[in-house]
Amino acid sequence: MKNYGFFGGSFNPVTKAHVELAIEIVKKFKLNKVIFVPVGDNYQKKNLINEKHRYNMLKIATNKYQELEISDIELNQNKNLTTLEAFQKIEKHYEKINKYYIIGADNLYKMVASEDLETLASTYTYIVIQRGVIDAKEIIKSNPILKENEKNFYIMENIKHNDTSSTHVRNKIENGNKDIDLNLQKEVLAYIEKNKLYQR
Repeated sequence: MKNYGFFGGSFNPVTKAHVELAIEIVKKFKLNKVIFVPVGDNYQKKNLINEKHRYNMLKIATNKYQELEISDIELNQNKNLTTLEAFQKIEKHYEKINKYYIIGADNLYKMVASEDLETLASTYTYIVIQRGVIDAKEIIKSNPILKENEKNFYIMENIKHNDTSSTHVRNKIENGNKDIDLNLQKEVLAYIEKNKLYQR
């Protein structure tokens, strides 16, 4: 049976580090694919550009990698999907494969606050990306429901590509910073410039 990782986020825009991290996860966890799952336009986040542009940039950023794909499963929705609703759509669409949901350690806080916590913790399997000072193991240990289901959480430590901040990139573009190509693939940067995205 094949093993797929599902990497959700706004990808606003997708950075080099997002792609490098996905490749690192493929290798470390012996996955057949990592599938990027961008959120739709109804997701409540400041400065979120149109889902069409974010999807197109992901396609551009990943088209050289056979082990990376993009899913539009959360796009063109008339409401923002909860995490559980998004997972249920993925489960229905991608049958007969082992599925791993890739989340940042900070998203464990959101999971704990969710009314769907018990279902999310007990039903799905996660690859948790350790980020900065947030201790994923400590969060899991300190919550009874997460601790009970800790076998469903694989912690990814010693990450080479930790700076995936899209906010950092957007700020650089707004300020006309010329070293933006350090964070973005040149084809993605060309798309942003052509479509005049993230400009004041």
